[in-house]
Amino acid sequence: MNKRIFYSRSMSKNLVLAFVFAQIFLVSISKVHAEETPHLIFVSEYIRELGAIEHIRDNGLADLKANGAVNLSDCIRNTTSFQLELQSQVSMLKSMHLNPPFEEILKGIIDFDVLKIDLWKGFNNACATLMEGQISGPKAGIDYGKMAAAAPKITAQLEYIDKTLFQLSPMVFATLIDQKPDSNNHLSYLIITKSERAKLIHDIDLQFGDNLSNKDQNYTVSSASVLKAYLQKDYKCSDDKR
Repeated sequence: MNKRIFYSRSMSKNLVLAFVFAQIFLVSISKVHAEETPHLIFVSEYIRELGAIEHIRDNGLADLKANGAVNLSDCIRNTTSFQLELQSQVSMLKSMHLNPPFEEILKGIIDFDVLKIDLWKGFNNACATLMEGQISGPKAGIDYGKMAAAAPKITAQLEYIDKTLFQLSPMVFATLIDQKPDSNNHLSYLIITKSERAKLIHDIDLQFGDNLSNKDQNYTVSSASVLKAYLQKDYKCSDDKR
């Protein structure tokens, strides 16, 4: 047999095999990426994220109380903390995947967190510019009054986003509801065990403490309160007898 023909046929077979293995590899990779994140992990992470944001806010309020007024260095530190925490949260949430009908919940939370990062960045830049003006003197071309006046607008936008996330809280809990109806055709079971439900409630209490009993709650605390209230409803758990 002509060596050139032999090598040509061998190369063709190798290319076919390489193509087949590549297809198998791509399919396996797509399946890994499409694998749904356990809903318990998603809800646990969401509770942790709410608590982390509230912890930063509490630190900011403590600084304000200690100083008696807004301190620009505290503003820079706290707004930076918000940005770093939210960036971490976005990265974590992007690694997760929820199947329909819950995939839009995850996407919505990520989109809102990205918006909050941009708003906190704007707040941070304003505080930094104002502080530079205090230290080095005002710079030409910068409207410091306009910059200071923008702060309440940013705060209002952040509050609106937190309000929208608060309204999503029942849907976050809904990811824990077993979609298989009971004998009465009701969705009365959760996909988690009794100990897992108790752990989620404990995590909320641990993250938020006395803030859960405040009458004038912000939307982040209210989100945690709603999740806790739903977890305490009379749903049966996966290890309860059907």
